[in-house]
Amino acid sequence: MKNLRMKEIIIALLLTSFLIACGGGNDNNNTPPTPAVSIAITPASATAFTDKDSAPFSVAISGSTNTGYTVTASPATGAGCPAGAQSGSTFRCKPTAAGTYTITATASADSTKTSSPVTLIVTDPVAPSSTANCAGVFGTGSKKATIAVASNFRLPAYELITAYFQASSYGDDTEVTVCGDSTATLITEINGGNPRDYVMLFVADESARQEFGSEAFTYARGVPVLAAMKAVIPDASGLITSIPALSGDVVTITEGGAELGDKYQINIAAAAISVADPEAAPYGKAAELILKDMMDIDVNVGDKAELPSWIFSDGNASNGLWNNIDRTWWAFNGNPGGDSIVAGKDTSGVKSGFIAKSQICGDIAPKEASSPYVYVEFMYPEYIRNQTAVVIDSGDPVASSLDEYIKEAMANGEWATFLDNNCYLPVD
Repeated sequence: MKNLRMKEIIIALLLTSFLIACGGGNDNNNTPPTPAVSIAITPASATAFTDKDSAPFSVAISGSTNTGYTVTASPATGAGCPAGAQSGSTFRCKPTAAGTYTITATASADSTKTSSPVTLIVTDPVAPSSTANCAGVFGTGSKKATIAVASNFRLPAYELITAYFQASSYGDDTEVTVCGDSTATLITEINGGNPRDYVMLFVADESARQEFGSEAFTYARGVPVLAAMKAVIPDASGLITSIPALSGDVVTITEGGAELGDKYQINIAAAAISVADPEAAPYGKAAELILKDMMDIDVNVGDKAELPSWIFSDGNASNGLWNNIDRTWWAFNGNPGGDSIVAGKDTSGVKSGFIAKSQICGDIAPKEASSPYVYVEFMYPEYIRNQTAVVIDSGDPVASSLDEYIKEAMANGEWATFLDNNCYLPVD
């Protein structure tokens, strides 16, 4: 009997051990621990401009299904970060004062959990360019937008916006201002805080794609010309010398590189020539290439005293040239269009200039049978300007609809007609 009792006790102990090993004990012993809440902000550092939304900060919360948080900035005022409870995965700040701010986020699920600090560096935007021509204002309405265009596209842009408004589904309750200036000036403004709030950008080279990425597209291919008023230089031979001599008021030159200089020379007796700054204006860059190939000179010397006497060297750029090709044009056409900068210079000796064909397109054949201009156009591929555009503010309804209008016109063939009417080459 005693042995039987001992066996029962041993069996009971073994069974208990088996049940505990198989989870038959207290369930609380196997409850996983509550995960710790954590919160993080990225990127670690960002820059912004006063009175402009910053790029978004991303917030990641783990350890809780509660994704709420609050944002704290130090100093407490000026950063413009959102107040109160937040729930989105991103937030933006809209600073009101320049300075350096430290920003953290605290998890709503656990107020003891705060992110590592990130830094927001805020500067004031650059001042708007004093040389921009913003006289083109179209339409009226509560939706207001300003587009930035390289000077060669200023007049074609007027035609574009007029057509945009005439299209049945565009332009309602809308006012669009067109500002023209050099490509470099416009990009500097946009990258410096965009003080004019440009919503779309049209430049005269590839820089829209280089600066703002793959969303940019080619909208035109522009032709550089050396032009003069026919009343001053009646024949192309007064612009370019060659054997045999050029004749007529319109000449097309297809040669480039060393071959250009072998066959043609600038007629320096008919100078001075107006040229745009190659660092600011892509058509100034085209002029630099042409003059280097044709005359073996460098106009981008930085010191106007080193420019040849037959190039006008009292422009408003620091190197003695003009800061955009509107002024390059006005310097020889006798019509500065109210521009005080050109009007304040003695341009009486300027007889011609390197500009864009699009600028004089409204005054030459086929639009005008009796053109007041004589010009030589340069069609060598390296001289042609590949012009790009991009939407700067994708959230702006005018920018989005204008971009859509242009893309539709490209698809249905209307854009090719527009380019031809404004003396551009077709885009590929």
